[in-house]
Amino acid sequence: MTLCALLTSFNALASGLSPMTHRQLTDIHEQIDKQAYDEALAELEILLVDIGNNSYEKAVVLQTLGYVQISREAYTPAAEAFEQALVLDQLPEATQQRLRYDLAQLYLTSGKTVKAIQLLERWFADTTRADATAYALLGHAYAQNNQYAKAVPALQRAIELSEEPHADWYEALLAMHYERESWRACIPLLKDMFRLFPERQAYWSQLAGVHLALKDYSAATTALELAYRDGALKHEQELIQLARLYLHTGMPHKAARLLEQQLELGRIADTSAHQKLLARSWAASGERDQAILALERTIGTSAAPMIRLQLAQWYIEAERWKAAEELLATVVENTKENRLKAQGWLLIGIARYEQRKIPAAQTAFNHASQLPTTREAASQWLEFLNTLPESKV
Repeated sequence: MTLCALLTSFNALASGLSPMTHRQLTDIHEQIDKQAYDEALAELEILLVDIGNNSYEKAVVLQTLGYVQISREAYTPAAEAFEQALVLDQLPEATQQRLRYDLAQLYLTSGKTVKAIQLLERWFADTTRADATAYALLGHAYAQNNQYAKAVPALQRAIELSEEPHADWYEALLAMHYERESWRACIPLLKDMFRLFPERQAYWSQLAGVHLALKDYSAATTALELAYRDGALKHEQELIQLARLYLHTGMPHKAARLLEQQLELGRIADTSAHQKLLARSWAASGERDQAILALERTIGTSAAPMIRLQLAQWYIEAERWKAAEELLATVVENTKENRLKAQGWLLIGIARYEQRKIPAAQTAFNHASQLPTTREAASQWLEFLNTLPESKV
């Protein structure tokens, strides 16, 4: 309640006051008008003692005292004053209702959510004039108490009644849908939020997240792509997510172009992991040479044998036999994993054979034949090599 509204309330209550109390409260209201809150508070406390057992006057003074405490930002004593005024049950019902509403706000401010809900439910039961703000307050109270199913209709009603949109109400309702995992309810709500608050670009990413929760990857991709075109994707994580979605939904060329552009602009960090993703995107696009260039850039920052093995396989596909052999030598030298070592020796043998280095190829295939995963393939190669004139066993 504003201090102006407090004055209106005082005028309505004045007829039930004794002349002395009326005069003293009038003086106190003058101090309140001058924002002399400490002086007003001191006089109210004296007046509270002077009026003795007059319950009506005591309720009026306590009401005034509570609003003065609010003006001083002393919310706990303000709540105590309102509580005492309500217990007396002497004020007109309209004033009692206003006190319940304002006390509920104080309870919410101090984290006394259950008490706030109880008062608000009582307030709603006794009114036919609840406005959008009241429903929003009730919705926030339910939300703070984890009563999400009750918070949703209250917030929806607040939005329906409001003459102008409040972004925080929409966001609170969206949060309730999130908490209840009501993903489908989020979609039309977010679309309304785009229309009403176009400057809040984060909603695009939230819509994509909802579609992902529903496993609708195509819709998630569309949402993020629109955000990207709008310039709304500014964070590395969002850009990477769009690239991965492009890959997942069969658009690897878009993934590669996005990654390459954002790496160049510095919006995506030039790390081994991101270069690997770029290489994978180019490879899925059928752009092997581009994939090789991307994966080559990871060799300086990552010595992982699996990465080297992948790059060597692409060298072999590109018939770059010498490069493949040299890289594969580092794989077999630096890994203790038999599966990778076996694959490395087998591919070294193929690269050496293509360079007509038959004895060296036989040595590599002999190594590969000692390991379970490549034993059969290596043995077949050895049988073939033994038929060649240049073979030296």
